[in-house]
Parts: sequence; structure tokens; C-alpha cells
Amino acid sequence: MPKKKKFISIDKRFLTEGERLEFEVYESNEFKNAMTLFLQSDSVLDSTTKVQLRNVEQLYVDETGYEQYEKYITKHIQTIVKNPKLPLHDKAAVLYESATRILDKLFENPESLEALQESKEVVNGFIETALSDPSAVQSLMKITAHDYYTHTHSINVNIYAICLGIHLGLSAETLLDLGTSALLHDIGKSQVDYEIINKNGALSDVEFLHMKRHAAFGYEIALNLGITNRDILSGIRHHHEKMDGHGYPDGIEKKNISRFARIVGVCDVFDALTTKRSYKDPFSSFDALALMKKRMDTHLDMDIVDQFIMMLQDRE
Repeated sequence: MPKKKKFISIDKRFLTEGERLEFEVYESNEFKNAMTLFLQSDSVLDSTTKVQLRNVEQLYVDETGYEQYEKYITKHIQTIVKNPKLPLHDKAAVLYESATRILDKLFENPESLEALQESKEVVNGFIETALSDPSAVQSLMKITAHDYYTHTHSINVNIYAICLGIHLGLSAETLLDLGTSALLHDIGKSQVDYEIINKNGALSDVEFLHMKRHAAFGYEIALNLGITNRDILSGIRHHHEKMDGHGYPDGIEKKNISRFARIVGVCDVFDALTTKRSYKDPFSSFDALALMKKRMDTHLDMDIVDQFIMMLQDRE
């Protein structure tokens, strides 16, 4: 007996007129209690079909075509975020989902050049969205996940870094580099033992020594991916360096820590404090910032922390 197909709902607003689809699209036929093929794979979405879409309540792909659908979304992320009819929270959601898929791919295969290119498309999408509307930054920050996982943490840090970069008046080109560095800042954890990454509780001294290697691992991965931009590389390698020189992996002091590394470092700490872990409840934003100001003044760049606070206050 053949295996019954599993269908997954998709958002028809993300289908772009004039583009070729590499997956089959279905609609629900309530009279037959079954799925009916709406668009074949290799079809081009023309104006006639776009009109027909208005009368279709929900579209689906089968599970074998869902990966192609996700790739299609990433490929057309700029078109999606520029769609004036799409609410900001929907744009933010599709960006977050796309970033999650890309990080899944990169953590499974840190040498994936395809995933690296897709990551830049998504970072550009975050930037385009954040710059499009004064309320967009707030929409992006609202969608940050509240439970701490390596991948969601990386996306959250990317969002905070881009929003802070905009607050600081960085150029679009610099924002792309900053967002890329933030999104990839923990890619080195792909080389750390799974049991250590997901341990339910504090790490032992030996485990922490191994965990500390992730920054250097990430730097090597970035180099192997062909990343040569010094700022991007510094944000990945040095986001755990401290102003007093007692950070890792290189123990460098304030004057040698790049602006990218300082920004990513602040966003990294804030997200780690304000997300829930299996062994701790999250700090409120106020308590996290108070702790950063009072107990991390030799660790973090306090000028960046102050700008981060101002950025958050501006978005309330």
C-alpha cells in the first residue's frame, strides 16, 4: 500500500508573478475530500494564475516539495519584504523561518557555500525590513524567540545587531557585514560536542574549556567559507573578548577589539540573559541591562551598552 502524502500549508502571498516554481502546489477539494493539483512543478506563475489565486483560500505543498518551497522563499526574500500589502509581522516571521532553515543547513554542513549565500539574502531581508518603516524594528524585536537554542539565539543576536547598527547610523553595506557576522557568530558551536551544547545545567570546568573553543572554530569555518572581511571575522572570533583583556580566545584588550565584536558581544549577552533556558528563568530586559551595567563594566563596551539601551527605549 503506497504511503499517504503529507501536505503542508504555504502562504500564497509569497508566490511571485513571473517566477518559475520548482515544486507542485495543491489546493484542498472539499467535495472530494482530497488535494487537487493547482500548479505543476516547473510552472511559471503568470498574471492569469495570480488572479485565480484570489479565489483559493489555502495552498499546500507535499512534504517532498517543502524544501524547494523554502529555497524559493529565500531566493525571493527581497520581493517579499518589499511587498507593501504584506504586514510587518508576516515579513518578520518569514525572515525568521528562513534564517532558521539556513542555520540548520550550516550547522549540519559548515562548508555549505549555498547556505552562506542564502544567509546574506536573509540578512539583507532583515535590513530591508528594518529600514522600511519606523515601526519595523519593533516588529523584528518582538519576534525574537524567548527560549534559548543555538540557532534562535544567533537569529536574535542578528536582529539586535542590525537594529543597533541602524540606531548608530551605519551604512547599508556595513549593516550587511554586521548582520552576517552576528548571524554566524556561534557557527563554531557546530564543532562542539552536542552533549555540552545542550547540557541541562552549568558546565564543568573541562566542558567550559571545550565550549570556549567555539569562537576560534567559528573563525576557521568562516575562513573556509571564503569570508575575508576583517570586521565579519572579528565579530565571529572576538565576541567573547572583554575590555579588560580577560576574555577568549585571544585575551585581547579594548583597543584591539573591533567595533563589530563589541556590538555582537553586547547583543549576545543581552539575548542570553533574556531568553529562557532549561536551568534558569529569563531576566526581564530591565534586569538584564542593569546587570550588564553594574557587573559587566570591565567586560562589555559601556558606550555600546548605553547606545543599546537608547535603541530599546526608542522602540518602546
